[in-house]
Amino acid sequence: MPIAGDGNDPAPRTFRRELGLEFSKSNLEDLPGGGLLIRGVKLLAVGTWTDSATRTPLTYPAKALEANAGNWKDFSVWSRHKGGVPRDITEKVGAVENPRYLDRAVVGDIRLHGLTQRSRDTVALVREGVANYVSVEHTGSERWNTETRQYEAGEIAFYGAAVVNRGACATCKLRGNEGAPEEEDDMELKELEAALKAATDKITALETKAATAETKVKELEGKIAPVEDPKEGPKVKELEKALADQKAAHETKVKELEAAIKQLGEGPGAPATQPPGGTRELEPPAAVHVDPRSGEVYGL
Repeated sequence: MPIAGDGNDPAPRTFRRELGLEFSKSNLEDLPGGGLLIRGVKLLAVGTWTDSATRTPLTYPAKALEANAGNWKDFSVWSRHKGGVPRDITEKVGAVENPRYLDRAVVGDIRLHGLTQRSRDTVALVREGVANYVSVEHTGSERWNTETRQYEAGEIAFYGAAVVNRGACATCKLRGNEGAPEEEDDMELKELEAALKAATDKITALETKAATAETKVKELEGKIAPVEDPKEGPKVKELEKALADQKAAHETKVKELEAAIKQLGEGPGAPATQPPGGTRELEPPAAVHVDPRSGEVYGL
């Protein structure tokens, strides 16, 4: 059961999951005492898988598998998953050896010890192709990816595996990949389609954001730029013309005054009492006599 998180909550949550993968028959090696070594088994591959415990899909990205390929808390291989009944020790039929990240998957070697009847039975079933899948058990954090709208694995801790009839991971087999290519291609195609859809959705979201931003820019430009009132236009033009006419009249008046001042500076003009035309001579004054005794003046 989940500890925390759902489709609307980005917080990570924790699950215990059981994922089955198929064996490959080309890598079987008989061991002394009836045991069997199965080399290079894909224990958990990149992809989106629905496990048998929670029955919900989970995406396993390459970065999570590579980072946690060696994080094993228990290497036991069992003849069945725990379920609701505790497992018997005789149901421990082998162990996982040398877990590592390879070819976009967590890969390991499975050693079936053959010491118990259940282990020997498991060896026989694997050899005959009746048991063909191994299912890993793990816990870890899972976070909702808002772009792909799927849960995505983060930290992974492995707690062993079980030999099962059919696993969640179609590409992870104990033996025989002869019938898997088409199935693998289908899974890869689904992964590519999911990635394409996620990329398309992201592009659409970016285009929407760009259109919204452009609209906001236009709104701001409209607020900043002055809006000319069509009624005020003619008034402004009339005022501009009146000012220009007044300036021209002032300049004309200045020129007239300058011309008058220049003319005064060249010398005095003719007396205002002189008649137009030529000049005339003045007559000599009349003769007079002054009486020396009385000082009176007499005309002659």
